[in-house]
Amino acid sequence: MENTDVLVVGGGPAGVISALTSAKNGHKVILIDAKSYEEIGNKTCGDAINLGPLKMLDKELGIKFPSGEEVADDVEALVFQTDKVTFPLFGDGFVLNRHPYGQRLLKLAVESGVEVRAETKAIKAIVDETGVKGAIVKKKGETTPYEIHSHITIDCSGRNYQIRKTVPSHLFPNLEKKMEKRDVAASYREIIRLKEDHPYAKKILLIYDGKIPEPGYFWIFSKGPKRLNIGIGWYLDMSVEKGMKELFREVLHKYYPPGTYEVEDKGGYTIPTRYPLMNAVTHGFIAAGDSAFHVNPFSAEGHGPALAAGYYAGKVASEALKAQDVRAEQLWGYNVAVMKDFGLSHTKLQLFTEALRKVKTPGLEYLFKRKILSQDQFMTLHGGMSLGRSEVLKIVLKGFPRYDLLYNLYKIVKGVQKFDNLFERFPNSPEEFPEWENEFTTVMDNIRNW
Repeated sequence: MENTDVLVVGGGPAGVISALTSAKNGHKVILIDAKSYEEIGNKTCGDAINLGPLKMLDKELGIKFPSGEEVADDVEALVFQTDKVTFPLFGDGFVLNRHPYGQRLLKLAVESGVEVRAETKAIKAIVDETGVKGAIVKKKGETTPYEIHSHITIDCSGRNYQIRKTVPSHLFPNLEKKMEKRDVAASYREIIRLKEDHPYAKKILLIYDGKIPEPGYFWIFSKGPKRLNIGIGWYLDMSVEKGMKELFREVLHKYYPPGTYEVEDKGGYTIPTRYPLMNAVTHGFIAAGDSAFHVNPFSAEGHGPALAAGYYAGKVASEALKAQDVRAEQLWGYNVAVMKDFGLSHTKLQLFTEALRKVKTPGLEYLFKRKILSQDQFMTLHGGMSLGRSEVLKIVLKGFPRYDLLYNLYKIVKGVQKFDNLFERFPNSPEEFPEWENEFTTVMDNIRNW
């Protein structure tokens, strides 16, 4: 048995930043990861990140923006595209080379005092009636697990949330543990090198193709001259007639026929893509990153939110340790910080994603073709803001006879208003949470079960 102030499970962006932040505040930190030390930070994904979290890390921790070999390309616009509609939504960020950037963050964590135990996986949480007390872990190649006891355990173990799912529900009922198929996206991506240069410099394209179960999409990310990150993904609850790789190849060959490219890297993965956990703490425990459903429900970008959540987790953990109080009441500020940063915006984007499930690409194209919905109005809804009454009335008048489409737009508008109101009243303590959660769940279920 070993003891530490903070045990961080998982060496992804949330894990490394939470460990680094805790260590910078003077606490003993152990970080474990199932990968070898040299492979920590290497992940199959879309690689995009927006500037907001990077600015926070620079300001709060002095971590400089990605540069050099860490950056595959700058991003100036995320582009929404169908067969008939194309326009930018927002921009400013990077397409990263995840491995070198992740290794730099890991090095900074070690320099701050974090002890990294690579090739070590978590088995389950150590729990008593007062809270989470650490984890049972196992080193690769060894037969006997061992215990690491900690005052605070931060679960950054990703989509499998290995610690959170082993915390007994009867002891900590407000810590959500379920994940439905409709909340998980399966994806496949390849890094390809082209014989000729591409027209996608500084862009990220989300392409809604009729072949792909909606609201799934095909993506194209620039990885610099003659290189692209190409992928496909959809929710696990969607019915499909073809395999993911087969469908990926069909769509890819619309843009780049066989013989025009070489595959440099490939891989598949699953990712939780829904609104975040409304409560991600209990006594001695915090969940961050994919483990707490922190991925953007629309774009599936999880790197930036994970970095932000990691900072909040490390900061709140440090404050709790200094106060010698690791109860949920003391850790609750983590939930508040996440909700203020991206929790509300991700919840609104959930509404947008649910609407796409109902409207589908042909319906959306109809709205634009008939000029029922303008690009500005679309961006307003996507950004989680409400349309004015006069705008809604004009949309209704122009939308005849497709009131089915208008009804879904109406649902987005009303949902945004309800969530704005709810999050203004987000609870400041665990005692207030159950009543608020019941109200939130009722609203969200009504929207998701249109």
